[in-house]
Amino acid sequence: MRMHPALALSIGFSVLYLLLFSYARSTCWRDPTSKFYRQDRAHTPAYSTYRVKQGVQFADTWSAQEATPNLASGQPKLCVGVASVSRNGTSYLKATLGSMQQGLSPAERESLYFVALLAHVDQKKHPDHGQAWLANMVDKLPSYDQDPARKAVAEDMEAKGVSHWIKSKFDYSFVLDECKRTGAPYILMSEDDVVFLDGWYHRTLKALGGVEEKSKKANEDWLYLRLFYYEGLRGFNADYWRKYARTVFFVECAVISVLIILQRFVPGGPRFVTRWTALLTVGVYVPLLIVLAIVAGGNCVAPQPHGLHVIADNICCGQGLVFPSSVVDPLLTAFEGARWAQTPTDTFIEDHAATTGTLRWVLTPVVMQHVGGLSSYGEPGIVSMSPSDTWNHAFELNNPDDLAKEHFNALELGVS
Repeated sequence: MRMHPALALSIGFSVLYLLLFSYARSTCWRDPTSKFYRQDRAHTPAYSTYRVKQGVQFADTWSAQEATPNLASGQPKLCVGVASVSRNGTSYLKATLGSMQQGLSPAERESLYFVALLAHVDQKKHPDHGQAWLANMVDKLPSYDQDPARKAVAEDMEAKGVSHWIKSKFDYSFVLDECKRTGAPYILMSEDDVVFLDGWYHRTLKALGGVEEKSKKANEDWLYLRLFYYEGLRGFNADYWRKYARTVFFVECAVISVLIILQRFVPGGPRFVTRWTALLTVGVYVPLLIVLAIVAGGNCVAPQPHGLHVIADNICCGQGLVFPSSVVDPLLTAFEGARWAQTPTDTFIEDHAATTGTLRWVLTPVVMQHVGGLSSYGEPGIVSMSPSDTWNHAFELNNPDDLAKEHFNALELGVS
């Protein structure tokens, strides 16, 4: 007895769907936009823990007062600016700076200029104040004291107990201005609770070359290159339902077209493409596959390709942005005009990009991780960090040996 085509199709689709569902469940658990997301498994700082340990141990080598650090020589290629505050007596600055500098060749270090601001009027409130490793690792440790006008503003902010958003914008602009004075063509503004992978510098320089080339071809100015982003914003967003509806419509039209071709032009087609099989395919099977794609998550179904990408929509956050020196003066003017605004720094920068119409670029894969927070991870004597809500899961897949080989090859080729 021959099975009805609709029944045969239903059985075949059910088997296929179960296989696809099982595959998505076993592979998409790391995607925060997926319904299969497993935070307990995904939030394991595998590479970050390794890199934090490396960074802290490297910083400790500069703790001796007699150590002679390899500071910037001549005009730097890149100025790195960090504003750091005490978090209830805790600081992650050592791991941040250590991960930036561990593994750098002498030539790479000489082409970098590090500025670290302990962002308190009384810098003794910061746990890293007076530490030999800090003085030996950075090229400049500015303070509010060097500018009476800025010191007065900082004192006013601390006296009023203004929000973190207001104070952080002020500190950000302070460090940005300090980096501008170095004459570096590019400025990396980094938060103080992050960790960088081995080889971040040569990847960043290569990316900057690509940004310049692509922006020039597009005849567009660019505001920044983003070295970190939060994957949770790459999911299917209800705000774009019209776009998704159009996509579903075109998919359904394509499926209907295929069914018509099979039914009319393929030998034996009418026997298999019946009214019921067509209705089941268009009305049940295709929608179920679309639902599974949404459930699986945006990063799992359509991962961001490696390389440089123009940011079209909102993205988070401001952990690591590289600015060309040409945009710094207008940006500083904008910061000054919005000094007392209750706007987070990253949102303010995004608004500035929209106002100026400048391109925003992002590098994939990211070269840094946001790891702030006290943690049970780590070893005694090693500053510990833990996964934050703002997290890039792909960063933890990095292999230390592979990165070391890549960095070595880049140095051999003179990339950095």
